[in-house]
Amino acid sequence: MKCGEGAGCRERDLVRGRAAWAIWCAPAALILLGIVWESARAALWTPSFLVMGVACLINARRCGRLHCHVTGPVFVLASIATVLDAGGVLAIGWPWTLLAAAIGTAIGYGLEQVRGLYLAK
Repeated sequence: MKCGEGAGCRERDLVRGRAAWAIWCAPAALILLGIVWESARAALWTPSFLVMGVACLINARRCGRLHCHVTGPVFVLASIATVLDAGGVLAIGWPWTLLAAAIGTAIGYGLEQVRGLYLAK
């Protein structure tokens, strides 16, 4: 069965519900705050990227949302990169982490423009 707008995917899509504000918008705001609040950056970014990443992975599995298949792993990796950079394990630099997350998000949404919102289930 191809999952599409009329096949129930829309109803299962967390992006389209009220939960999206808590799952993606609030963490995104904390990420933006972390850009200017350097001393709190790791504390803000680590859970924010992780929450968004895990939520995307759940949503990808739940409804097949195409961009979530891309952004889920990207956000989880951004969370890990933030921890490793803050802990001095790797010198990644926060601008590179943010740029990678932004590019991954743009790719995910770009793919939706080309292929549609949902993958076949």
